[in-house]
Amino acid sequence: MLSIVIPVYNHDVRPLVTTLMKQCNKLDIPYQILCFDDGSQQKYRDLNKELAFRINVNYTELNENLGRSRIRNWLGKAAYYDYILFLDCDSIVKNRYFIKNYIDQLPISGIIHGGRSYQPKKPRAKKKILHWVYGTQRESLPAKKRMKAPYMNFHTNNFLIPESVFNNHQFDENVHGYGYEDLLYAFDLERKGIPIVHIDNPVIHDGLEVNDIFLNKTKNAIRNLVELYKSKRIVHTRLIHFYEWMQYYKLTRIFEKFYPKFEKRIEASLLSERPSMTGFMMWKLNYFIQCINK
Repeated sequence: MLSIVIPVYNHDVRPLVTTLMKQCNKLDIPYQILCFDDGSQQKYRDLNKELAFRINVNYTELNENLGRSRIRNWLGKAAYYDYILFLDCDSIVKNRYFIKNYIDQLPISGIIHGGRSYQPKKPRAKKKILHWVYGTQRESLPAKKRMKAPYMNFHTNNFLIPESVFNNHQFDENVHGYGYEDLLYAFDLERKGIPIVHIDNPVIHDGLEVNDIFLNKTKNAIRNLVELYKSKRIVHTRLIHFYEWMQYYKLTRIFEKFYPKFEKRIEASLLSERPSMTGFMMWKLNYFIQCINK
């Protein structure tokens, strides 16, 4: 029936696994939960290693960090049931019908994406507000909105896929570090005519990053996007659309000239308690143009 696969990195995944086990046991379905630790710090391995003794759970510690794409491919290949549910390790499941909501969708021939949400309250730590605001405004979308652009709005944090589909369509392991491996995967599926359907079955994203880490990860993602854009493997995102619009109206050089005058103000806003998403878009566009020009 169901293989639940979780790439683990520097997170205590025991509460998530416990919740999933309870829901699967209540439904009385055949299932397995695969947790592959991708080079976590020892303190997290010490916490999670008890999972190896739970029924229907396979906890494995890898000797090297495989990265976001390779670890998911390894997990998918190790799964042996007809359907594979991919979840991020920093997910919180509060809906007691979470697994049932997916089971009720079966059988399927494409992907079901459940979505992502964030805690309703702003984090106390000021250094995590940027990530929370971005996630709340840009990623925490109901299924109806996500379905307007089903491939563009796909994320790997929470999706169900038939094993037969995954065996023929795996993640590109040439995408390194953080960023856009999920969108590349979605667009490859689109080109091959495999549908992505969105439903309202979100998990709560519990892995808010502090500002410097979040911004550095965003830079890494933009570098990946530039390489994929140059190779024409990803040709449309919101950032690309904005860049091409500016190129069409010959506004890019004007932007490059005037952005430095506002850069400090924009960066101050991003680090404030009320970060501007318009300012964040300008910040990302500036870095995208820098990478394009290299």
